[in-house]
Amino acid sequence: MSSDKTKNTTEKNLRAPIVTVMGHVDHGKTSILDFIRHSNIQEKEYGGITQHIGAYQIQHKNKKITFIDTPGHAAFTQMRARGGKAADIVVLVVAADEGVKPQTKEAISHALAAKVPIIVAINKIDKTGSNPQKVKQELASENILVEDWGGECISVEVSAKNGQNIDKLLDAILLVSEMHELKADPAGELEAIIIESRLDRKKGAVVSCIVRNGTLRFGDKIVSGGYSCKVKAMTDDKGAIIQAAGPSTPVEILGFKEVPRVGDLIVYEGSELAELAVQEDQTEIIGKDAKKTIAVVLKADTQGTLEAVKSSLADLISSSVGATYALKFLYCGTGDISESDVMLAQSAKGGIVLGFNIRLPSAAANVAESNKVLVKTYLTIYDLIDDAKNILEGTAVEAESKIKGRGQVIKLFKLPSGDVIVGTKVLAGALKAGVRVSIYDKDPSDVTSDDIPLYTGTIKSLHKGQEEVKVIGKDVECGVMLKPHFDDVAVGMWLEVR
Repeated sequence: MSSDKTKNTTEKNLRAPIVTVMGHVDHGKTSILDFIRHSNIQEKEYGGITQHIGAYQIQHKNKKITFIDTPGHAAFTQMRARGGKAADIVVLVVAADEGVKPQTKEAISHALAAKVPIIVAINKIDKTGSNPQKVKQELASENILVEDWGGECISVEVSAKNGQNIDKLLDAILLVSEMHELKADPAGELEAIIIESRLDRKKGAVVSCIVRNGTLRFGDKIVSGGYSCKVKAMTDDKGAIIQAAGPSTPVEILGFKEVPRVGDLIVYEGSELAELAVQEDQTEIIGKDAKKTIAVVLKADTQGTLEAVKSSLADLISSSVGATYALKFLYCGTGDISESDVMLAQSAKGGIVLGFNIRLPSAAANVAESNKVLVKTYLTIYDLIDDAKNILEGTAVEAESKIKGRGQVIKLFKLPSGDVIVGTKVLAGALKAGVRVSIYDKDPSDVTSDDIPLYTGTIKSLHKGQEEVKVIGKDVECGVMLKPHFDDVAVGMWLEVR
């Protein structure tokens, strides 16, 4: 009798698997989910690229499966990483005719870091040139061994176009789920993962989440990321109003006054888990050690997209552009660009406003025009990143063109006569014989009117190797002789032409 009761309790606490689909762009992630859901999300997406994380629940053989649809573009690495953390199983989609690509490798690293089982879906087997065996070989080189290669990962060869073997993919998901005995307590402490959040002009903060444990109900008082909420409305993935959501259920809720972050945990207000839901400090400057900082107000349609764009801009700053310039985010938020966004950018000299997949109302546009604030909006991540690079490089060129000459001391050479040749690398503009020059112990970019130079004199002569020259341009190393001598010159100091 007691064994039957234990069995019933165990079965009762089993929950549906939460599955995230990852892979390289255009390898068919959305197409597979599209076929499974019998919907046509792909045609509604701009440029055919999934721009948001959504969650959907389906039934297969009378058992539920919850899918998280993570975006495929490389810019959304951070969203994929969070999707991996929220999921129980990762379906890795690889095109049979293209094989393992850079984003496939990124997806693998996220799945391995999340320590979740991987099911490989080799898609597009209907296409000419498909080679599933080559795909398996390439996966093996990434430490993903499928079953017929002696590994533990189940692989299924599918076609999202005609639906071939999609049912076998779903069977594999249920099999892996049963093997791992995923459990949750509907009556236990609430734990839900935010997979999307945005600011709606009419509804306010709209948060999509998946319940991992416990039950989320209409009227519950909850907290997430330091923000409190009384649930005012709940809808399921089909848009139907519901009163409660149990484990593995995706749900959209209203009631937050602020927009919490994607990946944050939702718990009951006053719960012992509440400290896990406190928002962490966010670094608002990317490239802090750079010489110059460009102020940015960043707006996007959803919180998930916002974080993805910030991640992409961080990658841009870490490139050669970022060697000189840092980005300071004055404000990052969701929703259309407002007049206050423009004024905030205007308050920082040279501040700009970048918007992704949102509107620029005429009122805000007029304020931007009258205050000469650069405001740019974009519909694809490609355009935003390319343009941001141009803006940074253009700003760098414009600022650099105003510098007459700047260099940094890299070495000192003492001559038998007692003179010192100051080995210098020219970083901007040019150094010329006979011009006035000052020396500072910090980057002249950071010098204010209150700073007094350590030395002011004249460039007596310039030397390149054994040859004396009149002018030395940018990125060239040279020897500088000063008049009068400056005995305290040291490596690391800066020369600035006056």
